[in-house]
Amino acid sequence: MSKKEYPTTTPDWRAAVKRRTRFYVLMAVLLAILFGILVFQFFARQQRIAPSSLTSAVFAFRDIKAGTVITEEMLEIRDVSIHSVPDSHLMYKEQVIGKSTLYPLSMGEVVLPEKLAGKVGGLVASRCPSGKWCVSIPADWFIAAPPALAEGDLVEIASSLPGGKPGETGFIAAGVQLVLLPENEESPAFVFALDDQEALSLLYARSNQFQLLALLRPTEGD
Repeated sequence: MSKKEYPTTTPDWRAAVKRRTRFYVLMAVLLAILFGILVFQFFARQQRIAPSSLTSAVFAFRDIKAGTVITEEMLEIRDVSIHSVPDSHLMYKEQVIGKSTLYPLSMGEVVLPEKLAGKVGGLVASRCPSGKWCVSIPADWFIAAPPALAEGDLVEIASSLPGGKPGETGFIAAGVQLVLLPENEESPAFVFALDDQEALSLLYARSNQFQLLALLRPTEGD
């Protein structure tokens, strides 16, 4: 008796793997094409928008100290994104040349109006002499009321320890310009222009309870 043969029903798995692989490769190609189209459209849109989003701005070409009168060679013009600089930025060198800096500027720093004397910075900042620091000194710091002063007067400030000897008395600031008279009658204060050392000497004297005296320098005759 011969054996009965049955037909094979096992699927061809190799063919199934090939079909699946072709499907994945096709999907990858389609996704790559779609991604390329999106990237192209993005950069094309950026190129159309970029020119209108740029602005000219004035930058410091080198480090500039406070109180410096700015000249043309200290500046440079750059085209930058309008979103990378404050709205108050300046666009032309002519807006800066001849102005004095209220604060130090670092090389590559954008120049803003509020950092220049005579611009946004207040009345005192615009009057403070080049190379000086304006300091508000309350009237009650002095052992005697300062003489009748006018803005622009030059005074000497002397200091002494309470009960100290005459030889221990000395001047801590000479030729100090009065920038602003007291505006508040309840707590009057004078604004003087001091250099670094004079400001530190004043701080030391006040911290150690020295007595202060303001002396008016006379106007020089012809």
